[in-house]
Amino acid sequence: MATVVREREQIQATNGRVQERYVDGTMTRAAREARIALRLENLAAWRYDLESLAHFDPDYPYDVAHEYDYDWTTDPDYGAEGVHFSEFEEDGALIDSDSRPSGLQLYMLQTTRDRIGDRALTKAYYVFVPQRVEHLELSTRQGSPVDRIRPDLLVMPTEADVREAYDREPGRTAQLDDAVPELVLEVLSKSTATWDLVDKQRLYEALGVHEYLVYDLGGKRGPNSSRELLMYRLADGAYGEVEFLRKGSASDPEVFWSDVFGTHIRFLPDPQENAEEFRRLPEGHRPPPRFQWWDERQERWRDRQTDAEHEQNRIVQERDRFMQERDQATQERNQATQERNQATQERDRLVDLFHQLLPAQLDADLRARIITRWQKDGPPTDAVARILAVREVPDAWRTLLLPDESDDAQGPDRLTPPREPFSP
Repeated sequence: MATVVREREQIQATNGRVQERYVDGTMTRAAREARIALRLENLAAWRYDLESLAHFDPDYPYDVAHEYDYDWTTDPDYGAEGVHFSEFEEDGALIDSDSRPSGLQLYMLQTTRDRIGDRALTKAYYVFVPQRVEHLELSTRQGSPVDRIRPDLLVMPTEADVREAYDREPGRTAQLDDAVPELVLEVLSKSTATWDLVDKQRLYEALGVHEYLVYDLGGKRGPNSSRELLMYRLADGAYGEVEFLRKGSASDPEVFWSDVFGTHIRFLPDPQENAEEFRRLPEGHRPPPRFQWWDERQERWRDRQTDAEHEQNRIVQERDRFMQERDQATQERNQATQERNQATQERDRLVDLFHQLLPAQLDADLRARIITRWQKDGPPTDAVARILAVREVPDAWRTLLLPDESDDAQGPDRLTPPREPFSP
């Protein structure tokens, strides 16, 4: 094992700015190859050093080509708790850490389980018998067969297969008829790109994994490799690359049909990744993309973040709709109140006019009767004209002022006797 002594080194970046990086002289390609040769000559001593680690796993196929320290390793498939993965350039420079894969793995697991249930697992070992792939000659540098993988995401055929594969009794070994994952997804890193795109692809093909997905966050397959999803599907025992479909504008991410998901899938860059607060950060520390599936019923792309945003928007829209309806109801009530007030004012004006113009034509009882009726049902729309007409034709008061009453409904009319002409 190597104890890493990392020193700061200043380098001239392509943009002319001076940057710093950590360099460890023991992790150059030459130093590591020398250490590998020494380990091969002293396998027992190397194994003894491994067994002194608190996280040592006697069943794991340790490889002399990798470093295993108390809290870090260069083995991408080693998943001991508390041990982080480190990558180095040929000159021993530590590759900047990328925080996006860990967040992306969680998003992938959540999205997958939301779509197809608890058949999905992330960063868990899948153990298989070496006979399944022995012709691929996948082995450690010291010649031990590789019998387990640790994909970033895998989907088993059933939930029972998940329990069988990962809750197996101690000491139970893999069997030839063990269930095989239906889908595996790997997120590339710079040092694992060849392993994922070549060796693991051959392994998954030999195991019979129906769909194999590889996601490049950008710059992982090479210095200028684009951010994209690569997908392979098994047909007649061999993988063929699946063509993507595009939806919307050319800037939209590639969309693929997945047999396992039973719908379209895609990786959508997080809308916040280029926000001002993240733009100053290295790309590897910006928000990770979202792994999404297409919901035909709701006609939208889904993941837990998007679902939460969709629900929040629904709540806001429902609140806005409620407030609009409330405001409209308030306006209608105010308008109705205003109309009632106007009607009351108009009625009171007509009643006052009624008393002023007809005191000689109708006695007090008849005027009270008519006013009571007007207060209940409202006066005629042309009440002023009718009042004036009664002054000219007092006998027509009922027809003019109570037009909907029958002639005998209220008994005989009681008109005030006409006054004698005034004579001095």
